[in-house]
Amino acid sequence: MKICVFTGTRAEYGLLLPLLKRIEQDSDTELQLLVSGSHLSDRHGHTVDAIIADGFTIQATVPLQLNDDTRLGVATAMGEALTGCAHALDKIRPDILILLGDRYECFACATAASILGYPIAHIHGGEVTEGAMDDYYRHSITKMSHLHFTSCEAYRDRVIQLGEHPDTVFNVGALGVENIMTTPLMDKIELEADLNFSMGDNCLLTTYHPVTQDKNDKTQLNEFFSAIETLLSDDPTMTAIITGANADPGGNAIDERAALLANKHPRQTCVVPSLGLVRYLSAMKYCKAVIGNSSSGILEAPSFKIPSINVGIRQKGREQAKSVFNSPSVSEILVRRTRRALEAGQTRVVKEVLNPYEKEGTSLHIFNEIKQAAFQVAKPFYDITHSLLAGEE
Repeated sequence: MKICVFTGTRAEYGLLLPLLKRIEQDSDTELQLLVSGSHLSDRHGHTVDAIIADGFTIQATVPLQLNDDTRLGVATAMGEALTGCAHALDKIRPDILILLGDRYECFACATAASILGYPIAHIHGGEVTEGAMDDYYRHSITKMSHLHFTSCEAYRDRVIQLGEHPDTVFNVGALGVENIMTTPLMDKIELEADLNFSMGDNCLLTTYHPVTQDKNDKTQLNEFFSAIETLLSDDPTMTAIITGANADPGGNAIDERAALLANKHPRQTCVVPSLGLVRYLSAMKYCKAVIGNSSSGILEAPSFKIPSINVGIRQKGREQAKSVFNSPSVSEILVRRTRRALEAGQTRVVKEVLNPYEKEGTSLHIFNEIKQAAFQVAKPFYDITHSLLAGEE
């Protein structure tokens, strides 16, 4: 069975890693890696090198022009992704394509596969992120997919609501949480030496991505970095590790703002385009809190029993643990909420929190369902009202 897995970003690849290993190690399956997006971009860390270093063979690459991060530039890159993925899939001819998430590169690959007639298994469908245009792509990918692996029961319900048959929708938990449980992490001394940076005992792990559904995103990112600067200025023991923005409209401006902060507070700030899976999870383990608008603060951070400060509306709509503290991207409020979250990090509210995304055997569940599935590209729309009237579950 030839299983093609598409990856276009560092975060997506890190989440997929346990599943990739299962596919590669099984004698009945052949892993085909299709790599595109920011993996092939020097500005974003050229993270394709990490994939190769992990020992995987890449069957096809689809380079995109990502220097232009305007909306027109991203739309152009999406067109390149559609054409490139179509040619790649036609060449490697998989039995099934696995897609994770909601980005425009992923949507383009799904579109190419649907036109060519390849079945799709989709991971992390049914979620809501009202502040990002990824919402559109995620639900669209669901409608082009044939198997669905959601991270919460509420998301499974939503995928069914979108017309997918319940027998094809599985609540498996989040692969990112499985990584926390199974990935050997660096100790703090090793991590600090690798980064050439002293985290200290009061470090914030920081990621801010463009809020693509908000016209005031530029103002909000300035407010965000103003809050980080205030926190660093008020407490000389506080440090911040800042990872680069993703390849969305406005990402360049965020990276430039992070560089300015690092120049002003060089001993307290470490800016890295991409940490990779092991360094990122290791930094999360030893940090005092996660702050920003990345999904990792909601999905993974609670399993480390540390607080996370979710900023703005980018992740609005996601299920959240009680260790997640929400704040608008207003500097004064964000500073107060961060300090409150840091205090709460020592309490039972955080230390005994239950992560709604945590389930055992996530990658194994996904792999087993894919192996035993019988695929038909054509599928009916599952009408909930009709099914209830007919006495079906």
